[in-house]
Amino acid sequence: MRDIVELVENLRSGESAAHAYIIEGRSKEARNRFIGELISGLGCSSLDTVRMDMSGKSAYKVDDASAFSERLMMGAYGSFLAGIIDDADSMSEIVQNKLLKTIEEPHSSVVLLLGTSNPDHLLSTVRSRCMTLRVSDYGFEDEDAEEAARLDEIAEAAALMTDGSHFYEFREAINKCVKSKSDALLLVDALEDSLREGMLTGDDPAAYAECIELAETARADIERDMDKIKALKRLFLELKG
Repeated sequence: MRDIVELVENLRSGESAAHAYIIEGRSKEARNRFIGELISGLGCSSLDTVRMDMSGKSAYKVDDASAFSERLMMGAYGSFLAGIIDDADSMSEIVQNKLLKTIEEPHSSVVLLLGTSNPDHLLSTVRSRCMTLRVSDYGFEDEDAEEAARLDEIAEAAALMTDGSHFYEFREAINKCVKSKSDALLLVDALEDSLREGMLTGDDPAAYAECIELAETARADIERDMDKIKALKRLFLELKG
């Protein structure tokens, strides 16, 4: 695993030749945590942290890029000026081309940070001018991985309700992965998704509809704060009966 402290030291000492970085990560929260620690290590004040505004509903405009570039040309009040573009992969080709000169020849104090979950959506001319940093390489997606594993366990427990599994297998599974009302409701969600798919592809849609009604009853009980484990166990037995 790479060390973000070493990365900051390289930037501060001038040992890093790059001045523009693609911050790649599936989770926007993980990317923002990474960027936050990076600019904090560089000592950027609020005046030296500039984010490109998105004036469109879901996309950057050329005027956004122009205003961003003009501010970066002014340089830093301190040692570094961090220029941040969130969701950089949502920029159109026109906007990306507008920023090329800024990316290629920024002010000497500027560090550009382009956050993205899909760098392939960036132009090759942009990617070639940046160094890519994957936040997972620095340990910033561990929480996301744990959350993904937890959701997988819940989905697997839901699958036990419709296959040939025994009650004790289901009981052990939910005791392991269902720790809150939210977990129990996610399990019911996963079950209903499977049942609705069965209605479309199975031979007996009416039977699947009855199972969905049972699941909805269990959902209502859980939302009324009935013991979640008890409600799920009862649902399992009803579906198997």
